[in-house]
Amino acid sequence: MANPKEADTARLWEGLTRAHNVMTAALEKDMLPSAGIALGWFEVLNHLTRAPGGILRFQELAKVSGITDSGASRRLDQMIKAGLIERQDCPTDRRGAFAHITAQGKAAHKRAHAVFMRSLARNLGRVLSPDEADSLRTVLERLA
Repeated sequence: MANPKEADTARLWEGLTRAHNVMTAALEKDMLPSAGIALGWFEVLNHLTRAPGGILRFQELAKVSGITDSGASRRLDQMIKAGLIERQDCPTDRRGAFAHITAQGKAAHKRAHAVFMRSLARNLGRVLSPDEADSLRTVLERLA
């Protein structure tokens, strides 16, 4: 039998993963029908809009999006076909490739960002007071 401290730690982890899964499902439910893109695509576009020049290496996008390199390749290929991003070869590394957000991708991000923020406000606002949200943000930033 686990000692009480281990049990508390395990419950903390389980609570974090459950909260993440519940929020992801709620966001996903709002994103596709209201924004026209999946949450995973929005996350890629969000990272690209924040990157200097709207460009990041494929591997970096995979890392910050929390997906495997092969998963990122599939997702980015789909987004290229949809016209949201374009692929640019790396001039110094033949194997390297960059993703660059297109004008269509910027427009899609703008639409999706509004849906994303409304969904977050509704879903988080239901369970957290502003003070609780501030405290949780502080703790999560330390963990990251």
